[in-house]
Amino acid sequence: MVSTHPGMQPASRNRRAFIRDATLFATSIGIGSHTYASGSWPARPVRLLVPVPAGGAVDTLCRALATAVSATLQQPVVVENRAGASATLAAAAMAQAPTADGYMLGVAPATVFKLPHLQKLPYDPLKDLTYILAFTSLKHALLVGKDAPWRTAQEFIAHARSHPGKLSIGTSGTGSSGHMAVAAFLQQTGIEATFVPFKGGVEVLQALLGGHISAMLDAGWTQAEKSGARFILSFTEKRAGRFPNVPTASELGIRVPIRSPLGIVGPKGMDAQVVSIVHDAFKAALTTPAYRATLAANDLEDDYLTGAQYLELGKVLFAEERESLRKLGLLAT
Repeated sequence: MVSTHPGMQPASRNRRAFIRDATLFATSIGIGSHTYASGSWPARPVRLLVPVPAGGAVDTLCRALATAVSATLQQPVVVENRAGASATLAAAAMAQAPTADGYMLGVAPATVFKLPHLQKLPYDPLKDLTYILAFTSLKHALLVGKDAPWRTAQEFIAHARSHPGKLSIGTSGTGSSGHMAVAAFLQQTGIEATFVPFKGGVEVLQALLGGHISAMLDAGWTQAEKSGARFILSFTEKRAGRFPNVPTASELGIRVPIRSPLGIVGPKGMDAQVVSIVHDAFKAALTTPAYRATLAANDLEDDYLTGAQYLELGKVLFAEERESLRKLGLLAT
């Protein structure tokens, strides 16, 4: 048994108190991201708002990310689907959130930079959001039903021209990137067709496979193609790897610029250290086998951007979308 001299007790207690206080201070200011994450944030589940219905390509991809991020943060990342408003409801919820503690995050599509030019919004997407990172870009394509008489885009265009107003093209939401692509496609080909907006890619696919629309121009084309739809035109810079015989729109003289980043955003004013933790967790998730497999299954590729790069791209797209809408005669007055 080791005895302690009575005169030494105050010094010992002071030393222990100093160590305790120093430890608490280090934890509070976040020395080391691991210490901050494990000791302070996240202390409870994190909500991830996904702006499309469950079951589509974007939803599947986001769920794969959420699973990987949950393992890193050691807290559940719970996906909540918020479909509607051209897939901007998640971003809108972030912009109008009462708190910015990081426990509610959202997935933002490129539509957030377009919608302000189409209607008045209660928020500014460039000022009222925290941009954390972008992780991929959506690819759009034109598809027709498996029993449709058109084997190529040229045949579809020729038929539409000779039957004005008889065909219909569906996509996800009014004001979405798909909507802009449809408008530009119709304008540049001289086609008259009915535009039919849906809440998300799942609904568009169901309408196409059910024969309710003539074609779909949307980002969820891989799932549509695997369900039997016929892929006839790609709105990408180069031909799709699995379909080397399907031309791009630019090859047919159709100039439809679509830049459609998908990223993670939070409310304005998030703590910088929490932003860093969220960023690092999502970036790490981009390398996990399950996420990589989901990315490949949907014919998507990495398009990682830091939060700062994502915001700068947003500023560029905001200006570009305004000009594109002006040319299409869709700019709100």
